[in-house]
Amino acid sequence: MDYCLVYISSSNELSADQLRELSTKSQEKNRLLGITGALLYCNGSIIQVLEGEEEKVNILYNVIAKDRRHNQVTKLYGGQIKERSFSDWLMGYRTLTQSEMSALEEEIPFIRNPYSKSESKTVVMSLVQTFYKNNHRN
Repeated sequence: MDYCLVYISSSNELSADQLRELSTKSQEKNRLLGITGALLYCNGSIIQVLEGEEEKVNILYNVIAKDRRHNQVTKLYGGQIKERSFSDWLMGYRTLTQSEMSALEEEIPFIRNPYSKSESKTVVMSLVQTFYKNNHRN
């Protein structure tokens, strides 16, 4: 059974170049560790979902918590999961094309309307929806 950890943090504003560099390094590391998940970054606010083997997820989280680019790292959730919410996502940031945004809307329906009644079936997706609702317009 896989493990999932969700945390929020704040960060100084990161430039597009810094986000791309961070994304490239994260994707390489996560691929090797078998970790998937999602990261949303909105004007200095971050929520990240990490999914994988519990020990590896916790080790990665501890590295992130010590990373000086993050402030106020707060773990929101940690627990066993029956299936991954983001099994095809290796993490990372990039500017999405319209077709990628459409695909994202299919996987995360509340992106179309953050204020819709929660369709989230899991604690993880409820946390991501709440974060998005509170930060998407900032």
